[in-house]
Amino acid sequence: MAQTRSVVLFVVAFTAAAFLVTAVVVLTGDLPSNDGLKAALFFAAFGSLAHASGYRVSKGAIGSIEFLPFLAAAALVPGGASLVAILIAIAAGETLRRHDAIKGVFNVAQQTLALGLGMLAYRALGGQPMIDKGSTLSVLPLLALCTIYQVTNKFAVAGVISLSSGRPMVRASLKSIRDSGLYDLLAMPLVALFAFAYREAGPGWSICLALPMLGVRQLYKTNFELEKINEELLQLMVAAIEARDPYTSGHSQRVAEYSKVVSHAAGLGSKAASRVFTAALMHDVGKIHEEFASILRKPGRLTDAEYAVMKMHAEKGAALVAKVTQFTDLVQPIRAHHEAWDGRGYPDGLSGAEIPIWARVIAFADTIDAMTTDRPYRRALTPDAVRTEIQVQSGRQFDPDVAAALISERHWPLMAEAIRRGGATRRPTPMSIEAVPRHFAARKRLSAS
Repeated sequence: MAQTRSVVLFVVAFTAAAFLVTAVVVLTGDLPSNDGLKAALFFAAFGSLAHASGYRVSKGAIGSIEFLPFLAAAALVPGGASLVAILIAIAAGETLRRHDAIKGVFNVAQQTLALGLGMLAYRALGGQPMIDKGSTLSVLPLLALCTIYQVTNKFAVAGVISLSSGRPMVRASLKSIRDSGLYDLLAMPLVALFAFAYREAGPGWSICLALPMLGVRQLYKTNFELEKINEELLQLMVAAIEARDPYTSGHSQRVAEYSKVVSHAAGLGSKAASRVFTAALMHDVGKIHEEFASILRKPGRLTDAEYAVMKMHAEKGAALVAKVTQFTDLVQPIRAHHEAWDGRGYPDGLSGAEIPIWARVIAFADTIDAMTTDRPYRRALTPDAVRTEIQVQSGRQFDPDVAAALISERHWPLMAEAIRRGGATRRPTPMSIEAVPRHFAARKRLSAS
């Protein structure tokens, strides 16, 4: 966690809010019975074990099933006993994991605040302590408990990431909620099942229920690690290809990032947008072939023969990608990412709707990065100039419907922000701006990028 002043202040404020909510929960709740105290301690210890065995799934996010025992404790004993026991358990777990102080404090405050708010909502909606034999399950209070817990956690993590990286917090939070909302909803019955199993059959049955969940968690962890390795190998391959061209360092990564905004403007769903992201990352993979090496390193104008060679990279890239079964659906988008709406593109001269929509998306992202990157023959264009150029090329190079959506007030601010973020990854061009004649080189280089 980047310990900037803003992050520290955020964590301090979050911690103060967590202690305030804890005090409210303790002072407004009833004292627990002996059975309630045992349940609180059992699930706090169980959750601490799950917390300690969590694994990193992304920057600032940890994969774990700790939320199941924590929420079960909150439903069984929605008061100070559960909250304080969980607070102590998480603090002990953070100490054992030897996180730095600011991160450990944040993790404790995050869980405490999320559970405390969830408990208050649970009680306000009439939820009864499920540890009591005569209590009945109330769906609405349990739904409120689970929802508030998950949403608070996601906003907390998004807030730290936003302050550390400068990314918009609300957008990151909403994306996280959208991506995992269904899984969070499906977890609610498991919380009720844990609580009922403990009340009716004791801790032994709760542990038996947890074993298959721990197995599933381990399977998910292994699968995630394999996916992460594949992603990192893909990034390594792309970086190795781009190392040949001093003018396009980071190009594929930026194109992939820009494709997210274009995919949204084109109306693609999250799954399709994810596949387009992968295709965009690999759109220039054909340049790994040796015949492109000398051309990519050439600082001056391209001859017609060299340009003809460079145009082959789309076909060669598609042929390479076709060798991987997992990438079968990416072959045509990679092959067609230089096709133009008016039919003047390559390699197949497709036009209009003949061009796969994923390829049309990559074409926007690819060209935007080419226009916003300094080259020896011209300065990078501003986002406003790029917007104007897209409007000019609508119906020529670009799909007019996607172009209209992308340059609209709804989507263009997101693209302009992405362009500004991408600027930090660009290296300055090693030649002066006047080194190469403008028009001929610009046409060749932009078309082959």
